[in-house]
Order: sequence, then structure tokens, then C-alpha cells
Amino acid sequence: MKDKKYVSYNSLMKHIRSKGINISGSSQKRKLYLMGYYHGVKGYRFYNNARNRIRYSNFGQIQDVVEFDETLKSILYLPLMQLESAIKSISCDKIIQEVGSCYFSDVFEKGIPKSERERFRTRDSIYSALTKRYGSSKIIQHYYNNDNVIPLWSIFEELMLGDLSQLIQTLNPSIKLEISNELGIPKDLNTEGALLPKIILCIKDLRNAIAHNKVVFDGRYIEFKKRASMKEMLYTSTRIPNVNCTKLSDDIILVMVMMKNLKFNKLQLRKIVSQIIVAITALKAKLSNELFQEIVTDFPEKMKNLLVFIDSKPLSNGTNDTHV
Repeated sequence: MKDKKYVSYNSLMKHIRSKGINISGSSQKRKLYLMGYYHGVKGYRFYNNARNRIRYSNFGQIQDVVEFDETLKSILYLPLMQLESAIKSISCDKIIQEVGSCYFSDVFEKGIPKSERERFRTRDSIYSALTKRYGSSKIIQHYYNNDNVIPLWSIFEELMLGDLSQLIQTLNPSIKLEISNELGIPKDLNTEGALLPKIILCIKDLRNAIAHNKVVFDGRYIEFKKRASMKEMLYTSTRIPNVNCTKLSDDIILVMVMMKNLKFNKLQLRKIVSQIIVAITALKAKLSNELFQEIVTDFPEKMKNLLVFIDSKPLSNGTNDTHV
């Protein structure tokens, strides 16, 4: 296998021009240098997958899309952290109440059915996560170094959302339903609480993509593909059409639905969505209409409808009656 040779940024600019994208001058070279060729030009050259090439004509357009993506990540980061904390806190509380103990060994014995095939995998993933976090977590060090059992609330502080989803998936249906009810997930769409771990996986995909500075505007970060069961939930809750759970806009709708169910401040939710609309409007002012439509598709309309949902009154069954 041939070793790849280092290519200077002058050569990279020449390569970009060979692809029909105009780039020149020390200013654009500096911006390319700060952006990074592989994260910037190669990372943003397509929509969702490599077959859907975006038809840029100049480097400035790529910059505009990169800035749009970074703005979205900046807007969504704090709400996602808040939602993650709320889900962990509620899940921990309900599990302890149902099991009658704050120790994972009791959750494993009393809260996970013996017939559950994944129960031992769940146990091992929890212990493995704690071991991996030992070096960087003062909480885990405190309990381990004093030879004490780590209580569930401390475990939940250290769990990744993927591990949390795995744990909740294996719990007794009664516990899953208790957590789901507190999160406002509609009962008629949540047989035995099966929808709850799927929602957590969706939030995990977006949260991790933002935390690791991946491209998010086109939904390519989505790893959890089995989202059909969420389409009906989101439509029933919001009445927003064409939510197919394959785009960033759909995940934003999911996040806002969950935050509204949890009674986060309405002004905060409006501000989040309004900031996204401002970012979309700013991008529209910079790009041709054809290129803009290629980048945002139905994003603007969904965000406008999402504002209507945020202002609507929730129904007692955890869904919302809106007329969009």
C-alpha cells in the first residue's frame, strides 16, 4: 500500500478549483486552513451521502454552509445537555422507586426480567462504562477508593446515552412505562414502554454528533435507523407533516416535543427555534435560491410549524392538539 504524500494548502486549493469551485487568494487560503480541508471542503461537499453532491461554484458558499452547521450546533448544544440530564434524573428516580433500592445489583435482580436475553449484556456494559470512566471521574474514584458500592444516581451521572438506552430497554415494562409517563410519551403509542429506549437513541445520535463536532445539517450523523414508531408519535403530538425521522429538522422536533412534555420554559423553547429560523434566514440571504433549497429542503417550514406547536396547549394524554 502506497503512503499518501503530504499535500500543501496551495495544492489543495488547486485541487478544489479542478472540481469547479472557485477559490483563490491569501484570505480564502487562511479560511481553508482554519476550517480544515477534510472537515470543511470534503465534509460538506455532499448532502447526507456522497451520491448527493452539493453544486457549489465557489468556496464562499462552502464557508456559508459550514457556518450554518456550526450555528445550529451552538444553538442545540445546551438544550441537548439539559434534556439528557432530565431524562437521566427521571429514569433514575423511577427505577429506584420501583425497585426499592438505589443499587444496581438490586436493579439487575428485581428490575430486569430473568427471561430478558440482554440482561447480562446490560450488566456488563454498565460495569464496563464505570471502569472506563474511573481515570477521569472523581465520583467513581471516591466510591471505588473507599471500597463503597456506587449508588444508582452516581452511576447515571457517568452513563452515556447508549448505555442508558440499553439499560432501559431491558427493564420491566412497568418501570419503562413509569418513566415514559413522566416524560409525556403517549401511552397508546408506547406498548410496554418500547418507544422510550428508541427515543433515547435518537437523542444520543444528535448529542454525540454535536459534542464531537460532526456534520449535522443533513442528518448524516443518524445511526439509529429504526425510527418508524416515532413518526406517528411526533405527528400526533405536533401535527407537523412530513416528519420522517431521517433529518436534523425531525430530531429538533423530537427534542422540542420532549422538552415541552417536561415543561421546560416556553420562552426558552421559542428562543431555540427562533434562533434556528434566524440562522436559516441568514443562509438564504447568502446563497442562490437553488442552492439554498438543496441545503435546507423542508427545514424552514418545519421550524415555523414547530413554533406553533410550542405555543399550543398540551392535552392530558401527553399529546398536543395543534392546527398547522
